[in-house]
Amino acid sequence: MTKKVRLFGGHLRTHFVAYLALFFALGGTSVAAVQALPRNSVGSPQLKNHSILKIDMNRKTVAALRGRRGARGPAGAVGATGATGARGATGPAGPAGVSGYVRVTSATVSVPAGGTGTADAPCPTGTQPLGGGWFQTTAGANLRVIADSVGVTGAGIFGWEVSVVNAGATAASFRAQAVCAHIS
Repeated sequence: MTKKVRLFGGHLRTHFVAYLALFFALGGTSVAAVQALPRNSVGSPQLKNHSILKIDMNRKTVAALRGRRGARGPAGAVGATGATGARGATGPAGPAGVSGYVRVTSATVSVPAGGTGTADAPCPTGTQPLGGGWFQTTAGANLRVIADSVGVTGAGIFGWEVSVVNAGATAASFRAQAVCAHIS
């Protein structure tokens, strides 16, 4: 036959006096500690260094401990380059764009001294000008550009058009050129 053990009832009865003494001992010291010290009686001489934590202080006291921000210091040394990461997935194809560059040059245009001249560099059919310019074919000539832009050189044909004035004492020649491309 098994014997039932009454843990709470029997234990409490046999140790009641010990528990009562422990209760009064613990309660009495905490009450004594709270009531024994008068208000504002603990100061710097009574405290050990590094015994007060930030959490023990008032918020206003913590805020008062912060000073003004100082000047920014010099930049630190550049760190070593890290390892190359894994290559990402290939993105989608972009829209169709410019292809098939063609450089077109006009015929040589001769400009008399003090006169003006215009040259056109037409782009081939199906292309459009991306840019252009001109160059002298007479060494030492004194030609000055008065117009340099995209122009319509004929029935809907685009190209580069250049107009110059000859500020020199003798006739000089030049050529216009265009850079054309297929635009999709």
